Amino acid sequence: MRHKGVIIGRDSGKVMVQIEDPARTCGKCRGCVPLLGNRTSPEDYVVRSQDPGDKYQVGDQVIVDSEMRPVMKAIGFLYGLPFTCLFIGYAIGRLLSGNDSVGGLAGVVGLLVGAAVARPITRRYFVQEPEYKVVSRACS
Repeated sequence: MRHKGVIIGRDSGKVMVQIEDPARTCGKCRGCVPLLGNRTSPEDYVVRSQDPGDKYQVGDQVIVDSEMRPVMKAIGFLYGLPFTCLFIGYAIGRLLSGNDSVGGLAGVVGLLVGAAVARPITRRYFVQEPEYKVVSRACS
């Protein structure tokens, strides 16, 4: 995931980049806020990144990139597990009762159970902040 930011400091081969609020950058859907926690101050969006060639100076606008694999796994669990549990709940309810109405109710129960299980699994993928890498200077 790419973010625009400004370099606000340097420290022995690393730069500190203040990135824009991710919720503002991606359209204010607020879908990622529960995963990332409540962040209100600009200091919360400061990340460290390697700068081995000393290419960037304080005040440069840059583009930083982070690994998407943990985010995609979290999204897969967050949506895939409840959806799968919906069908499993329906199938079990339908097979045990022989009634579609009971199968539908069991599907809803499966969906809720899947959602309750998916949330802690998803949070496990966001235990630590992703590794950010400065990829280029941003155009003004």
